[in-house]
Amino acid sequence: MSARELSATWNGRRPSTMLIVAVANVSQPEQGVEIIKRISGQNLIDLVNELDRPDSDKAIVGVLLAVPPEFNDSERWIAENVFDFGRVELSIADGPCLDTYAYRLASKAVFRDNARVDPADILGWRSLYKTPNADGDVDPELVAHQGWLSIIITQMLNAVNLPDAEDATE
Repeated sequence: MSARELSATWNGRRPSTMLIVAVANVSQPEQGVEIIKRISGQNLIDLVNELDRPDSDKAIVGVLLAVPPEFNDSERWIAENVFDFGRVELSIADGPCLDTYAYRLASKAVFRDNARVDPADILGWRSLYKTPNADGDVDPELVAHQGWLSIIITQMLNAVNLPDAEDATE
C-alpha cells in the first residue's frame, strides 16, 4: 500500500472515516499481507463477498477503522481494530430508524461511516464480520497481531495526513 492510499478522503469540510483491511494469500503466506483501503461499509461488504468465493485464495486477517481527529477527541488519527462489523438499525431523533452498517471497535466505541454512534441508539445488530476475540475470548497471538497492525497503520495515517505534526509515537 502506498502512503497516498492512506490520504484522507474528504467528506465536505472534514476528513471521513476509512476502513483499512489486511488481506493474506492463504495459499502463499510468504507473500505477506496486502493492505486495502475501503471508504464505506458497502465497500467492505463488497470485498468480503469477493474474498468469500470458493476459488479465492485470499482471506481477511484484520479490519481497522481509521478515525480522524474530529471523531476521536484528539489531534491525531487513530486506527482501531474492528471487532464486529454489522448491519444495524439505529434510532434517530427525526424519523424512522436508520438501516446502515456499523463497526464495534476494540475500545467498545461504535461508529458508522463518518459518524460516532451512541450504543443506546442501536435497535438491532446483525454481524457480518466478527473477530474471534470480539466476545472476550483472548488469543495472545491474535491480540499481538491486532495491536501491531493498529500501531503501524496509525503511524502511517498520521505521517500522511498530518505532515507538519510531530510524530508523538517516536
